[in-house]
Amino acid sequence: MAKQSGLLKRQKEEQKKRERVLQDATRQTFVQYMTDTLLFTLNDPEVMGKDVFGYARLKKVLDAWGAKYDLYFDALTLKDEADYFRQKMDDFEERYQWLPLITYGEAGKKGGGKR
Repeated sequence: MAKQSGLLKRQKEEQKKRERVLQDATRQTFVQYMTDTLLFTLNDPEVMGKDVFGYARLKKVLDAWGAKYDLYFDALTLKDEADYFRQKMDDFEERYQWLPLITYGEAGKKGGGKR
């Protein structure tokens, strides 16, 4: 295989960095948008009737939601606890079909299997 020039290597690394920044910005935007639309819905009398959520209830829901988000996030990864959290979530494999399966190879080593 031909040796890659330093310039090309740096350009590829910079491209990967830009892609990660874009992916992170996209994720943050969608998380914020989902949160905003949830809050609008819980505070909408047409949806909730007279039992709309005010500031205190919305804050309580968001705090609890954030804690659950953090608690279960590793289910989306291949970290050590991922399989445990995937089991706790109903129908995980069906709802997240695009994520790699967690498989165990020789000597119980965990890895990502293909779908």
